Amino acid sequence: MFIDTADINEIKEALGTGIIKGVTTNPTILKREGRPRFQQLDDILALGPGMIFVQAVGRDVEELYDDYLRLSEYGISRGRKIGIKTPMSFIGLELVKRIREHDSTVPVLGTAIYSADQGILSSIAGCDYLAPYVNRMKNIGRDPYLEIGKMRTFIDDRGLETKILAASFKEPSQVTDALVAGAHTCTMPLSILKLMMDKDEALSAIEVFNCDGESLG
Repeated sequence: MFIDTADINEIKEALGTGIIKGVTTNPTILKREGRPRFQQLDDILALGPGMIFVQAVGRDVEELYDDYLRLSEYGISRGRKIGIKTPMSFIGLELVKRIREHDSTVPVLGTAIYSADQGILSSIAGCDYLAPYVNRMKNIGRDPYLEIGKMRTFIDDRGLETKILAASFKEPSQVTDALVAGAHTCTMPLSILKLMMDKDEALSAIEVFNCDGESLG
């Protein structure tokens, strides 16, 4: 599982669970924190989060690739491999190709996936991970779980190594449904992670156990 935030306190809390393997960010998440991008990345890396994915920004392939090079150089300067989130429009395919030619080992996460065909082409291009947007697909009337299932079938049938890292959640059941549909893992905000575990009924039962335990002396 990955945590989808740039809030340092939320990352610390999530890492404390032991189930979070990395952090995913995007420009909107970073903007929300109101500090320079690389300053925020320094603070996140200081927590030792495992993998961190940062989105390349640009309106054409050259701008995207130049930003990728900046992120790559930053990672090298910190002794860390930075995972690159690649927006998967048509020009995203060329960006993945150029990244692979520059460094075949850099983890690439194809993001803004809204359909199976988009995910299939992204996996063929060489993305290590795909980020299908579950809630956003649902909002436009597309069945996100059907699309994830198609992607997973294509990946498995052809023996590709691409992993589906589902994203965009508004409720815990969407995470479960995405995993059951075929997603290998998910990235989510801390609020969703907590809701997956802190059920009112469970918390009430735990409180009863604590009260009874305390009464035993």
